[in-house]
Amino acid sequence: MKDATMTGKERFSCALNHKEPDYVPVFEILYSRRFFKEMIGYVPDGLEPVALTELAVKVGYDLTMVSMGGVSGYTVGGAGGVYTDEWGVTYKKDELAWPMDGPLSYPMKNGSDWKNYDMPDPTTESRYTAVKEAVRLADEHGLGLIGNVRGPFSSSWMVFGMDNFGMMIYREPDVVDDVLTKMTDFSIYGAQKMLELGVACIQFADDYGSNLQPFISPKHFQKHVAPQVKRLVDAVHKVGGKIIMHSDGQIMPVLGMCVDQGIDALNPIQRGAGMKLETVKELYGKQLCLLGNVDQRDLMVQGTAEEVAEQARECIRIAAPGGGFCLGSDHSIHDDIPTENILAIIETGRKYGKYPIKL
Repeated sequence: MKDATMTGKERFSCALNHKEPDYVPVFEILYSRRFFKEMIGYVPDGLEPVALTELAVKVGYDLTMVSMGGVSGYTVGGAGGVYTDEWGVTYKKDELAWPMDGPLSYPMKNGSDWKNYDMPDPTTESRYTAVKEAVRLADEHGLGLIGNVRGPFSSSWMVFGMDNFGMMIYREPDVVDDVLTKMTDFSIYGAQKMLELGVACIQFADDYGSNLQPFISPKHFQKHVAPQVKRLVDAVHKVGGKIIMHSDGQIMPVLGMCVDQGIDALNPIQRGAGMKLETVKELYGKQLCLLGNVDQRDLMVQGTAEEVAEQARECIRIAAPGGGFCLGSDHSIHDDIPTENILAIIETGRKYGKYPIKL
């Protein structure tokens, strides 16, 4: 961008605050092993700040991300690729699940187990070693840096299993509320700590839907989950931060409730799950910065670079005017996506995302 006047961090700040930067920010949060290998020559062990920054700078993204230690779990032992993290969840390492392993079993089944459960400590300083490094690198390269925590719903069901936790909503609703509260407390501490260390904003990752519908009824979402979203949002706002909600899936039946709790932005607006960017923009565009929406499930896998570019232009046309939009995929970059289709989004953003938008 020969006529660029802003850093990625400045573009991201403009988008979050519904102002027009020089260009629409372009981003991805999760990258594939294939993309790492082709862009920077190696595949990191996980989502490490050095590798994430190196790739973002190489490709030209405006943003990168770091998670507080413990979101994906600390390994506390195991052999043969099987280990148990600090939350008591047992995982098996599997290349197909990279960079996050798939759970085999959970530490609890019901409220009786919860009474004897010891929560991990969010104040452990080693959780924030990678955050400090990520802040340093992002500042060095002018990148916007998202600090990620796990949301209340996902962090809660992940220690019981989705089936057990779903039944507890009916059988033990008071226990469910206590679990959600304690998990949110963990994320609140981590979010405020990361903002203190210098991340640009907070994202809570809390998938609420399948490709067809929410995992939880709107009635139960309103009763149990929405109050915890409110607590997390208020805690971030209290220290002057902005907060992105990351939720895949078809979440329109519960999205309005989340907007009511004060979230500042939404990622990734999964087109492949029927999330329509124009609808979200029309309903919530004044309250939310929108991030994503280029189809990674079908189009980016099977389509041509020209077809990907056309959809990226559509996203810019719909959501970018007036600010409040970051261009990217509607989920993540995975191994099945050809590199030319990934780069097509970036090139389209730089060619057609110059403000004022003229599409």
